Parts: sequence; C-alpha cells; structure tokens
Amino acid sequence: MDLINSWRWVPKDCELPKIDPERFLELMRNRNIGLVGDSLNENFLVSFLCILRVADGSAKKWKRKGAWRGAYFPKFNVTVSYHRAVLLAKYEWQPKQPTMNNGQKGIYRVDVDIPAEDWANITDYYDVLIFNTGHCWSGLTRWGYDKFPKETPLVFYRAGQPILPPLGLFDGFKVVLESMVSYIEREIPRKTLKFWRLQSPRHFYGGDWNQNGSCLLNEPLKEHELDLWFDPSNNGVNKEARKINHMIEETLQGTDIQLLDLTHLSEFRADAHPAIWLGKKDAVAIWGQDCMHWCLPGVPDTWVDIFSGLMHNSL
Repeated sequence: MDLINSWRWVPKDCELPKIDPERFLELMRNRNIGLVGDSLNENFLVSFLCILRVADGSAKKWKRKGAWRGAYFPKFNVTVSYHRAVLLAKYEWQPKQPTMNNGQKGIYRVDVDIPAEDWANITDYYDVLIFNTGHCWSGLTRWGYDKFPKETPLVFYRAGQPILPPLGLFDGFKVVLESMVSYIEREIPRKTLKFWRLQSPRHFYGGDWNQNGSCLLNEPLKEHELDLWFDPSNNGVNKEARKINHMIEETLQGTDIQLLDLTHLSEFRADAHPAIWLGKKDAVAIWGQDCMHWCLPGVPDTWVDIFSGLMHNSL
C-alpha cells in the first residue's frame, strides 16, 4: 500500500496544496456538503471523511432520510454526507407481467422526469452539492448491458407513460442526464454551490469485469499510454469515461453547475485499484477484479485536495 501513495499528482504551472482539514472545516462552518450519485462518489466521500476527522475528534456518524452515510463535525457545525442514487432518476424493479412474451423476466422502470427519492428531499438542505452518474448503466460500455441485460432491461418512462419508441441505453442516459440537470437548475437554490464530478476511469485489461479483465499493474501508466487505454476511437474496454464526459459537458453548458474534472489525473493510476492489493484469492472472487473503485488512502485523496482548492476559491 505504501507504493500507491508514493505517487502524487502534480499539475503543470501551479501548486496543489494538500487540504488543511481544520482550515477547510472553518471555511465551511455552519454549512453542509452533500454528494449524490453512485459508488464512486461514495469512494470520494469516505476519503473526505477520513481526512476531515482529524480536525474534530468529536465527529459523529450522521444519517438523515435518504442519506446512505455521512458525518457531523460538531466543533464546526458541518455535515458531509452521501446520497446513493446510481441513475439519479427514480427507478424500480417491476416483475414480469403476463403481457411480456419476449423472454423478459421483468423490467427496471426509469422515470426520467423524477429524481430518486434518496435525494429528491435535499434540495434546500445542502450548501454544496456534488453530483455524478454514468458508471452503472451507460450504454456506452458493456457494463450497462451486463448490469441491465435484455432479460431485465431499463425501460424509460416520462409523465407516467413509457417513452415510445423505446429508448436504448445510450439515448436513455442522455434523456435522464438532461432531465436531472433541468431539475437541479429548477429546484435547487441559486445560492447553493453545485458541482458535477466527471467520470472516474476504470483500468480493466484483457476484458471487462466479467470477462477475466484485470488490473494487476504496480505502477502508473505513462502519458503516451493514456489514449491507447481511454480514447473512444480505439474502442477499448475503458473508453466510456471520455465518452460520458463529453455528454455531461454538453449538457451542463449554460448552467451554473461547475465541472469537477478529476478524470485525466486519475487515468494514470492503473496501479491504485483494490484488485492488486486484495491478494490473488480475493482479487478474482466471484464478482471479478475491482478495477473501478480506488484504494484508500489513494487517488480520491487528491480529489479532496482539488475540491478543497475549488471551495477556497468559491467562498
């Protein structure tokens, strides 16, 4: 694990100071920070909480309705928490109906115009919000089709009715993205600082997560290797991050949602996922190698440093 943390991102032509937990919490005094999205935002949160805790020994676990996990720092009256909403939009399992005669076992109904209940009630609570989505269901990668195969597909609804003709995963993602951004712009107060974290890259090699893909690398990638791994024109296993980022950037144009671009710096770190450090037995367990999430301490700590810098410039 020491090897992971022997590397540190250094931007060109500027300094990236490490977060000062006490100074950051003082800056955020009497404010609340919420992260909304999938498990990569949870990965971000866990790093964040571990770093901040050293500034307040009386920190407590915190959970309100809809929050997956979080912490309260009473010394500063600051809350930092995570709301799990992997699609951002509301979705639910609907078992097979008599009218389904196409081999489907049921569907996941996605209401593109309704936010997931886990975060729909927080629009007035947080002073800072960080959103993300894309890892779990993008039609731009096999991951989406494997998680929601044709036997149990996503079916998209608007205003309570199925969207016709039916949307594929690619178009469904775009519609949900546009709808949720519109909701955020409409329902969350203008005074709230809003960020959208761009994609965290995966590092599967030789196949995807369920195709014996692995990431047993023990050092970062070189600059000249990045396009080979991530450029969509190469049609590689990990191409989805840049494709999704392009869609997100287009959708956010003209909004007051700021981009939190952590993709490029993370692309180098093929060595920093749990797979290689869990040991051979666990690394190839039933769910395959984890080349998506990050070890802690590790890459998300740098995300926290960058976010801290943005907050000091924004408040």
